[in-house]
Amino acid sequence: MKFTLTQKAIILVSIPLVFEFVFVGTLAFFLTQAEEESHRAFHAATIGDCSNVLIRDLFELTSMTRGDVSQALSSDWYKKTVKTIRTDLNNLKTAAVGNPAQEQIVQDSVEAGEEALILLEEVRKIIDAGSILSNMDRLTSLRDQLRSCVKRIVSRDLLEMSQREKLTAQQSRSKQLGFRTQIESLLLVGVIVNVIITLLVVLVFSKKIIGRLNTVIDNNFRLASGMPLNPPVGGSDEIANLDATFHELATSLAQAKQKEKSMIEYSADVICSLDADGKLTMANPACKRILGYSEDVILGMNLRSILAEQDIESFNKCLASVRSGEAEIQFESQVTQNDGGKVDVLWSIHWVESEKSFFCVGHDITARKEVERLKQKFMAMVSHDLRTPLATIGNYLEMLATGIFGELSERGEHLLKIAERNANRMLCLINDLLDLEKAEFGGLQLDCSAQKLNDLLDQSVKSVLSLAFRKQIRVELIPTNLEVMVDNNRISQVLINLISNAIKFSPKESTITINAEKSGDMAMVHISDQGRGIPENMKEAIFERFQQIEIADAVDKGGSGLGLAICKTLVELHGGQINVENNIDKGSTFSFSLPLIEQSKSQIA
Repeated sequence: MKFTLTQKAIILVSIPLVFEFVFVGTLAFFLTQAEEESHRAFHAATIGDCSNVLIRDLFELTSMTRGDVSQALSSDWYKKTVKTIRTDLNNLKTAAVGNPAQEQIVQDSVEAGEEALILLEEVRKIIDAGSILSNMDRLTSLRDQLRSCVKRIVSRDLLEMSQREKLTAQQSRSKQLGFRTQIESLLLVGVIVNVIITLLVVLVFSKKIIGRLNTVIDNNFRLASGMPLNPPVGGSDEIANLDATFHELATSLAQAKQKEKSMIEYSADVICSLDADGKLTMANPACKRILGYSEDVILGMNLRSILAEQDIESFNKCLASVRSGEAEIQFESQVTQNDGGKVDVLWSIHWVESEKSFFCVGHDITARKEVERLKQKFMAMVSHDLRTPLATIGNYLEMLATGIFGELSERGEHLLKIAERNANRMLCLINDLLDLEKAEFGGLQLDCSAQKLNDLLDQSVKSVLSLAFRKQIRVELIPTNLEVMVDNNRISQVLINLISNAIKFSPKESTITINAEKSGDMAMVHISDQGRGIPENMKEAIFERFQQIEIADAVDKGGSGLGLAICKTLVELHGGQINVENNIDKGSTFSFSLPLIEQSKSQIA
């Protein structure tokens, strides 16, 4: 039968408890018997003592000689003896209460005693009157009556009762002695049995509970130390369940550890740990593939020894920052490989306070850095080899349009306009690409100053009025008195781009509304149109490079797909954000935030 730990504990506690109940019950029984015998002995002794005292006092009273009677009856001794006899009779009567037979015997003695005392009183009166000779016959009769009363007082029944009670008292004392011996033996046996039961309970508890608990505690130590666990303790109680849970936990931890080990060993990135000085204390096999050093070679090396010299200072600052409280820091560095080659690595560093070490993950970004270098070369080529010739072509086209090289036919003028428009479009595309690259690499600088937002909005609207007029679109500007801290030219570029887009994608005879409002410490600008709106899945994508809602937009509406990307970049450089939401009825609203002058002053302060 299977028991839980609680049930086992109840059983272990119940065994000595049941014994204690039996022991106490037996002891109480013997004590009760001893008390009853003691009460019986006391009662018998009291009856015997009272009978003996009464007989003694009556003997003293009746043993007076004839010459002493007259003197004795008038003495204080007589009065005291009479009082004593009355007390003896009352004591005897009290002692016999509860036993009808004894009460009857004592009652007869008491009545005879009262009668004897009355007769003695009559004798005393005759003697006191001095008429002894004249009342001699009466005195003789009184004497005979007194003897009869004394016999009735000290009757055979009273004597037998006295002897019987003495015998009872002796027997009760013997029984009391026997009960006392039994109680002493019971106490001795009880103590011995109690000690034995206690030892057995301790032994069982130690074997069944403490021993198994020690196994579980040892398993806890083994689990923390990575040692194999003891065999299961067995059973179905809480200890067995706890031990089974430990074994399951150990299995899960072993599996997780194996997975973690596999992830580290087969990771494509460098995973290593550094001590407080920057020396490598652990490294995965990827170190050989990426850094060019095997584990046994790189362990104990200071990471600074393989970093490029220009990256060591940044590395020291990163270690200091992450150790001072920053959760995680990333930095890029160039590592010199064992064979002298160079590899670019993006490091993620985290400080583990409990182990007093740095946990590092290094990702090989050599290919990305090479792409960035090629990209920069390409952009430099675009800037030098494309923009300059295009600008020159544009200048020649303008000269042709002025007629400096002679008059052109109607077809020639048409082709010239197409060429000029395409050249300008290409030049704008190149400028947009260059601006985005400058912003990405921190080369795009802002020249911020206090500006009235209403003036910026008004100037931007006027710049696109001709486009709006051609499509018969009304642009409504709601005045505002907000002042912002921005780069005039860059924000004008954002506004013109957004308003132009709104005009391009709005139907004829529709309205574009422009307004601004204060939102916390920023100014929010809203440009709402009545166009086709923006699909939900494109609300974020349209702010990326070369993104169009529809492929045909690039041909039908014009544009390169860089306008919104540039707007997002310029707004974020000002510390703001840009987003788009569809209107309830139709169309969409582009919104972006700009810092108010008060916010800029507080940041400077």
